[in-house]
Amino acid sequence: MEIVERFVLEQLAAWEVPGCAVAAVGDGRIRLAAGWGQRDLATKLPVTSDTLFAIGSTTKAFTAATVGAVVDDGLLEWERPLRDYVPELRLADPVVTDRLTVVDLLSHRSGLPRHDLAWLGYPSRSRAELVRRLRFLPLSRDLRQEFQYCNLGYLLAGHAVEVLCGSSWEDYLRTRLLTPLEMGRSNLSADDMTADADHAAAYERRQGVVVPVPQRPVTALAPAGALNSCASDMARWLLAQLGGGQVDGRVVMSPDTVARQHAPHIVLPEDRTFPASTRHAYGLGWLIGRYRDHRLLEHGGGIDGFQTECMLLPDDGIGVAVMTNTSSSAMAPVVAYRVLDELLGLEPLDWFSSFKDRFDTLLAGMREARGARRVVPDAPPPRPLDAYAGEYEHPGYGRLIIAIEGGTLRPRLGTLDLSLAHRHYETFDLEWHELGDQSHLFPVMFLSDPDGDITALTVPFEPAVEPLRFDRLPDAQAQDPEVLRRLCGTYAMGPVEVVVTLQGDRVLTVTAPGTPPFALRPAGRGLRFEVTAQPAVTVEFELDETGSVARLVAQPLGIFRPKR
Repeated sequence: MEIVERFVLEQLAAWEVPGCAVAAVGDGRIRLAAGWGQRDLATKLPVTSDTLFAIGSTTKAFTAATVGAVVDDGLLEWERPLRDYVPELRLADPVVTDRLTVVDLLSHRSGLPRHDLAWLGYPSRSRAELVRRLRFLPLSRDLRQEFQYCNLGYLLAGHAVEVLCGSSWEDYLRTRLLTPLEMGRSNLSADDMTADADHAAAYERRQGVVVPVPQRPVTALAPAGALNSCASDMARWLLAQLGGGQVDGRVVMSPDTVARQHAPHIVLPEDRTFPASTRHAYGLGWLIGRYRDHRLLEHGGGIDGFQTECMLLPDDGIGVAVMTNTSSSAMAPVVAYRVLDELLGLEPLDWFSSFKDRFDTLLAGMREARGARRVVPDAPPPRPLDAYAGEYEHPGYGRLIIAIEGGTLRPRLGTLDLSLAHRHYETFDLEWHELGDQSHLFPVMFLSDPDGDITALTVPFEPAVEPLRFDRLPDAQAQDPEVLRRLCGTYAMGPVEVVVTLQGDRVLTVTAPGTPPFALRPAGRGLRFEVTAQPAVTVEFELDETGSVARLVAQPLGIFRPKR
């Protein structure tokens, strides 16, 4: 494998990647498990066969295997509706909810698109809490209509494992897979990885410079991409996948589980971008295609600061895993293909030229497109910036908080690194900065009511559905029990009287002659409320300089004053 070593060193320089580790197997044995380059640029420590890398979405095949173990234990059926096992499960479409199976989740055919920003910024949210919020995320396709890659599907599959087994998905994976496979170096959290003496630091290219970045914790989404591993451990995983679930004569996965992982479960539009390497279906944690007329199983794994590529040629008994510690390159698949060519004994193809040209072209195209987006000249915001400040909420994504800091609007959605810049009129550009040179812009549009108050904003966080609406939360005083108590009393407009009372601590009601009490719901800024049974009717309490109610304005009914 000296040729591979020379090739990897060339690629490290060409892509400006700090370090790389490779595992390769063939003929039922480990052919290569080694590292090159540096795992940490500051300390100049080398990559070894035991250096830990975050392997991202190549974790998904491990999750599919844990589900297979649950099936083998008789606790789950592949094609039985998942709601029979997880009764609290609800998606946005009740018909889909009632029919959804674990195979639908593992093969990305649930109808749910990615919605990644619903979880990326919330590392402390529990798996159960994210599952509860799935009901508020719009679907973009019907069940089994189309392949749509979705990390949340693997979250739900991992949650089902926990419900059925009574232990965490992490513990179950260690017990049923990692320990029997003797993958003793591998772990499942960013903290565990960084505490290990032999781990790779994460890097991205930002403004053309390779810089260190924090490793992203994906605690709740661990079943979709939290595994950290090394070349020596990944070699054993490849052997198990190619050996029908056996390693060293020991069964670690049932043959049925491995066969289901490798079988097509949803057809993809055939991708012939590279005629020598095509994809036409998705299994359970594996893309399925052909490489130079050989059956191919493949999956990539990209996460902040890391890129991994796993490939299997199951009919040839060949497998390779390539791990790099930057997410700003396409080096991993280039090296993986070269290893396949060497193990197949074929003349190597020039994958570097194909990938590098496309990679650079796409980055340049994104920069060019950003510069060409439409901006209306001389179109300032029609209101002061503090009118946009507030808390906006979507039940699936959580709260998007917009505050004024240093004379500019500063957005916060969980822990995401965001900024907000005015574009034109009431459209702003929300920029997400955690994608290296590929930072993304989302157009935010603020919406107002007939009175001119900002009531909501829309933002296309998920491109497969309509822009998501975040409703503005009422001011804190409109939910303060002490403030609400001071609003209670009798108000008169001539001979007509209405009575405002407080139910519990937070719900105001208004009663007019001959009517039942109507609940008031906070709406807009200040002490403005909607009548819940008649949302076109609003009630606003105006205070005097002492904080007492000066008048109650009921639109479109009239103006009432406190009855002394």
